[in-house]
Amino acid sequence: MFKNSTFAERDVVMLQKKRTQKRISINYLFFLIEISTLMLIGMICFNFNYIKIKRAKNFYECDHVRYANAPITPSDKLNDPNEIHLIHAQRNGLKNPLTTVEDFYAKIDSLKHNSILIEVTENKFYQLKSLSHSEPYLIPEAVDMLNEIGFRFQKRLKEKKYHNYRFRITSLIRTVETQNSLSHFNRNATLHSAHLFGTTVDISYKNFYNTEKDTIESSYEAVQTLTKVLVEMRQECKFLAVREHKQSCFHLTVVVCKPVSDKNNQHLFRKRD
Repeated sequence: MFKNSTFAERDVVMLQKKRTQKRISINYLFFLIEISTLMLIGMICFNFNYIKIKRAKNFYECDHVRYANAPITPSDKLNDPNEIHLIHAQRNGLKNPLTTVEDFYAKIDSLKHNSILIEVTENKFYQLKSLSHSEPYLIPEAVDMLNEIGFRFQKRLKEKKYHNYRFRITSLIRTVETQNSLSHFNRNATLHSAHLFGTTVDISYKNFYNTEKDTIESSYEAVQTLTKVLVEMRQECKFLAVREHKQSCFHLTVVVCKPVSDKNNQHLFRKRD
């Protein structure tokens, strides 16, 4: 009787151990699944962000001096007249500017689906200031332009051992309605604006985002660094530019290269030094 009781107790203990081990195994399995899922999500997010802000070879390798699809000549001045901005904007941007904000929201899904406009989101190169008279969208080449400016800006900051700044975007695509509204109190906001075509962006030189301090601040070093980058790229005919003093911003319109239709046209692109 005593032996039977001992065996029964041992069986109960062994059964409990097996159940405990089974629970541990199941919990461990769920733990591994959870970790794997988080790692997968992290990799997807990392790759998405990398793709979104990678440098576009078709922009920075193209020789815009020789192969821009509209008239432009190299310059070390940031004072291109609005008429030239408009020529490039009308050639490369929206064929028909959006009339109202309602019109914008009615058409934006189709424009995005057909890769005519791309949403501009904050990344490691730049911040979006609160937008009141524009929407955060540009044509793909203008987004490539922004990322190239950001890449060169960050590179120069590191070379000079300055603080790690991001420049701030203050205006992007506008509707005719918002452009008309803006022109009432901003003398630079002409009714015939390149902003209507999704090719043009304003970058502030008044304030920058300091990533080390998490602050918005003015910086002489950042202004000088950004200006040098823009002059360098204007000499390469990557964009048209004008420095707007009243609005404390650089007004930039992207320049687009003639399309490469076949392998015989690969001479349109130059190798980077």
